Order: sequence, then C-alpha cells, then structure tokens
Amino acid sequence: MFRSHRPASTLPLVLALASALASSAALAQPPQAPELPQASPRASVQQRVGLTDFTVDYASPAVKGREIWGALVPHDQLWRTGANAPTTLTASGAFTFGGKPVPAGSYALLTIPGKKSWTVILSSNTKMQGGTGGYDQKEDVARITVEPTSAPARERLTFLFSDTTDDSTRLDLEWEKLRLSLPIAVDTRAQAQANIDKAIDEAWRPHWSAARWLLENGGDTDKA
Repeated sequence: MFRSHRPASTLPLVLALASALASSAALAQPPQAPELPQASPRASVQQRVGLTDFTVDYASPAVKGREIWGALVPHDQLWRTGANAPTTLTASGAFTFGGKPVPAGSYALLTIPGKKSWTVILSSNTKMQGGTGGYDQKEDVARITVEPTSAPARERLTFLFSDTTDDSTRLDLEWEKLRLSLPIAVDTRAQAQANIDKAIDEAWRPHWSAARWLLENGGDTDKA
C-alpha cells in the first residue's frame, strides 16, 4: 500500500502564504481607536413637575486643579454652560423661566457669567457650532439675571433639580464652589383642569361605540 505525502519542502511555503494573507486582511481594515474616557462626558438629568417633563442634556467638564471663574470660563463672555455642544433644556409643556413665559420645546441654555451676577439665556437655536458659534440674540426665548451663591466643592459641572413641587422646581448648576439656581414654574392646575374637561367632553365616545356595535351585530340593544 502506498501513501501519498506532501513534500516537506512545501510546508514553509504554505505557512508563509497563510501569514501573508492574514497580514493583507488586517491591513485592509482601518484600525479602530480604543474607547477611552472623555474629558467632558455626556450627562443628563430629568424631572417631572406636575404634568410637565424637563430634561437637561450637557457635557460635564472637570476642574482638574484649574482656576475656573474669570479664567477657564471668562467673565462677561457668552458661554455654552458646559463643554463641546450647547447644554439643552427640553420641556414637554409650557413653563416660566425666571418668570418669563416659554413654550414647550428644546432650547440651548447659554450664560454670560459675571463677577456678581449672571445673564442666563434660553435660545431656540440648539445647533450652534462649538456651543456658541452663530448665536443671534433675536433667537432668545428668555433672558434673566441671576446671582450665583457659594456651594460645596464639586469636581465636575453638574445640573440637578431641587425644591420640586407640583408647580415649580429649581434647576441648579453646580461647579467648583459655585451654584446658580434657576427658577422654573408650570401651571399644573390649568393643565389638570384641561385634561379633566377633555375627558368629560369625550366620555360619550366609548358608550356610543359600544351601542353602535351591539346594534349592528344583533346584540342586546337594551344595554345600548
């Protein structure tokens, strides 16, 4: 009985060819960058006030031993109130912002930090380049003045809701040793009354639908 054997001299050639093919496949695919921590990670905070939902989306820079106010964040200059893209405030219903009426929608939350007081702006333009590029005051929906207060040290810029009731809340910005508290209010009583009125006005609909089905399908019309 004869057995066929691959010549031993061809084995190195086969291995070299396989290695070359593997190298070519690797080179054909673009290298993928490893996932690393972001300098200013994305963050989000939500709060329901009565019947209205509020959401703040932002990037959260860190202090990292730097001087923040009047340095990294200059005084008297428009700031995106975060990092990267503009910070946005989204509301499912109408509300007041520092007493100024604002329709439901999404808004860029911009600020002009001052030494003693800040200007806080809600802009309808949420797509500004670099957070403030292309800003136009004509697109302001609300503009208020708020005095910051001191707060316990916080390494990363953070937004949070506080003192929430059925009709109001406070949106607090905290970073380094500063807190900026922004008053928000909603007319929950009016919203609830509108929902009640709508439910009463439409209370006949299920009864009418049931009666029609019974009538058309030979059901017990006495129940209709």
